[in-house]
Amino acid sequence: MKSKFKCLVGILLFVVNGTLAQEDKKGEQAAPKVDEKPAKTWVSSVDPKKFAVAETAAHEKQAQSELKQISKNIQRLKSDVIRLNKDLRDMEEKLLFPSNTRFSVFVSLSSGQFFRLESVKLKLNGKLVATQLFSDKQRAALSRGGIHRLYITNLNEGMHTATAFFTGIDNNGRALKRASNVEFRKGIGSEYLELAVVDDGATQEAKFQMKRW
Repeated sequence: MKSKFKCLVGILLFVVNGTLAQEDKKGEQAAPKVDEKPAKTWVSSVDPKKFAVAETAAHEKQAQSELKQISKNIQRLKSDVIRLNKDLRDMEEKLLFPSNTRFSVFVSLSSGQFFRLESVKLKLNGKLVATQLFSDKQRAALSRGGIHRLYITNLNEGMHTATAFFTGIDNNGRALKRASNVEFRKGIGSEYLELAVVDDGATQEAKFQMKRW
C-alpha cells in the first residue's frame, strides 16, 4: 500500500510540475516586449556639440554681465574717491589758510588772440613764490573763460607788493615778456588777486592787468 501511495504522489507531482511549467511558458510568451528603439533613436538624434556650444554661450553671457557690473562698481568707487579727495583738500585748505588771512592769486585770459600765454611767474613782497607753464589744454580752458589758481597763502594785515611776469608769443610770432606790479593793503578776511591777460582790439595787442577782488 505504501508503495502504491508513493507512486500516486509522484504521478501527481509530475502532473503539477508540468502544468506549472506550461503556465510559465505562456506567461513569458504573453509578456510584452520592451521596444528600445525609440530611446536609441532619441539618443542618436542629440548632437553633443550643440549642447557644448549652448553651454559655452551661456557662460560667456554670464561672464560679460559680471564684468559690466564690476566695471560699474569700479567707476562708482573712482567717483567716491575723487569726491573724497576734493573734500579732504577743502578741509586741508581751510585749516592751513584761515579765511581771515587767506590770499589767493588767479590767472585769466580773455581770448588769446593777440598773445599766446606760455608761462607766468609771481613774486610776493620781493620773493618768487610761484611759476606756472601752461599747456595747450590749459590755454584752451582759459580762453573759454576759465581761471587758473596760481598761488594761495596767508597774508597778514598791512601793505604788500605783488609782481607778475608774463612770457609768451604775440600775434606776429615774436617772443614777448611783460611784467606788471601792484602795491596793496591787505585787510581782514580773504582777498584775491587776478593776473589778467586782456586783448585790446584798438591797439591789436594784449594788456596785462592785476585786479583785486
